[in-house]
Amino acid sequence: MSDQCPSDFLSPDLHHEYQLALVNMNDLGIITGIVIGLGSVLSYLPQVLKLFKRRSVLGINFIFIFFCTLNQFYAAANAVILNLPKTMACAQVGFGKCYSSLLAMLQITGLWVMFFPVPLLFILFHNNYESIKTQRQSKREQKKYKLYAFLYVLVVLDVVVVALITIISVAIQGPCSVIARTLAQILGVVSGIIVLFQWIPQIYSTYKFKGAGSVSVITLAVQAPGGFINLAFMIFISKEKFSTWFSFFVNTIQVIILLTMIIYYHLKSKIKKKNKKKDSIDLTENEPLISNKNINNNDDSSKNQKYI
Repeated sequence: MSDQCPSDFLSPDLHHEYQLALVNMNDLGIITGIVIGLGSVLSYLPQVLKLFKRRSVLGINFIFIFFCTLNQFYAAANAVILNLPKTMACAQVGFGKCYSSLLAMLQITGLWVMFFPVPLLFILFHNNYESIKTQRQSKREQKKYKLYAFLYVLVVLDVVVVALITIISVAIQGPCSVIARTLAQILGVVSGIIVLFQWIPQIYSTYKFKGAGSVSVITLAVQAPGGFINLAFMIFISKEKFSTWFSFFVNTIQVIILLTMIIYYHLKSKIKKKNKKKDSIDLTENEPLISNKNINNNDDSSKNQKYI
């Protein structure tokens, strides 16, 4: 085993050392991990489908999407790099004995893969809504559109650069590469910093819009309770590092805040519509069947008929 590696980041050379790289997990833990992983990844499906269905980004903030995409990629890269010894162990001890140790990594990576199309869909459907605005507003929105496209290109370039650095450093120094390990820690810290404010733009947009818009309530409703279950799995069963699970903790808190706001605005709107409908019914009931003007006209008509 390499002396350059800390005890929690193995670079195994022998079969029994590969065994040490794995996390012991019972059947209940494995089943729990699989269910949580599938639930977390599929939770983004309603959001993707809603964007396709509405072909509108009404109520969605792109800055939030940009930060969320970066955060999820950095979290995924952190998990992949830190779990390289476990991944290598699969080739030696067999996937059947090692897959349980990779559940958290696969889940985090799956979240990023599932969310990655969202910024692209935002850019594609952005003009569908903005086209109804005035010409002056459209010019301003076109500048925003160019900014969004530029930020999306930055995300793609970021993915390419991080992937190249990881592949080259691991190829030269192995899974315990100092460069790769340092990069993983930096990405984990950056992910934790981004998640502290990534939901603020969307929370602000929802506050201004006073509703969900194109934001999927189903996605938020699944992620809010699922986030805490996922955290418990990462911390107590999968034994993930603090830099890996901290961003998910902060993310879950902000999801709950946004979901609470949307539910509040929905109920407020429902009550407002109900009261408006009630007032309309009351006005209809209080309105006389025949107006005084009509009665007077009828009286005049009858008088005229008497003198004809």
